[in-house]
Amino acid sequence: MTIPAPHLQDLVTAYLRRHPDEQPLLQPLLDRIAAGHDVTDRSQFDGHITTSGVVINDADDVLLIHHLASGRWLQPGGHLEDTDATLGEAVRREIAEETGIAALEPYGDDTPVHIDVQTIEARPDKNEPAHVHYDVRYLLRSRGEVALELQAEEVSAGQWRPASELGDPVLRARVLAALGRPREDRPLDEDPYCTVVVVTDTAANKVLMHLRDDLPGVWAPGTWAPMSGGAEPGDAGPHATAHRELREEIGLDDIALTHLFSTHTDGYPRQVFHGIWDGDPTTLPLHEGQALAFISRDDFHQVPIHPTTREDTERVLELITPRQPPTDTGPWR
Repeated sequence: MTIPAPHLQDLVTAYLRRHPDEQPLLQPLLDRIAAGHDVTDRSQFDGHITTSGVVINDADDVLLIHHLASGRWLQPGGHLEDTDATLGEAVRREIAEETGIAALEPYGDDTPVHIDVQTIEARPDKNEPAHVHYDVRYLLRSRGEVALELQAEEVSAGQWRPASELGDPVLRARVLAALGRPREDRPLDEDPYCTVVVVTDTAANKVLMHLRDDLPGVWAPGTWAPMSGGAEPGDAGPHATAHRELREEIGLDDIALTHLFSTHTDGYPRQVFHGIWDGDPTTLPLHEGQALAFISRDDFHQVPIHPTTREDTERVLELITPRQPPTDTGPWR
């Protein structure tokens, strides 16, 4: 076992702290590790570990590849190898081998987003009986434009697709939650939209933003963003949602809000509002996030801001900034 047993035990234990209801499913894996079985060895047919990665690009789409062996569209992944020192290293190797993408960063922390227990059918052609896979799944971010270099002997195609097209319902729900999308098991009429509230000073030179918590399950963790949040059943409409979010997140109330536009990501509507406030952010109670400040529009490139957030915010600033009348240059000649 090249990956130390304590590493595997710590990883599964950390995962179960977030998902304690899965203890009965994963206890056999912990028992096998504690008993000294090499659960990284693919010949251990009572149960061994595989790993896969959900790769998210800057547009928040996920990478799916068409596996020749299964004929299915799946996230890249596979078995462990002797050269792998950690599961994080293993999943990056698999992704690089199958897709050519090597530059990856964790989305959130290093705790897996899902550990799936799979029963694999017997493969007489490979002399493999039916066996169990514990597929440890990670959420990873790929930045910028990337060219796919597919592993032709195993992969026939690769596509960036909305996260809503992930096949596994548990994985899909957790990825959508990490991206700030509605829960898959929640009726659409209970969470039909989210609101984004872009609050500026009167001159529209600064935007009130909070630094989002850098935690798993938080959309765009560790980035600056205006206040936002999903509708709740008691909200009378988008205006009510926007005002409630301002009260709950930063204690800001009694400012006029104007609805400017609606937009969609993965089929999830965002209702974007604008308000004006010239106060001191340090006087507000911050209930969500790590910090609260006015960010100058000239400084957007100097602080971490998610591309979608920046696009929405800059569109608001464009809409509220008065345009100078054209200079009169006299009649056309």
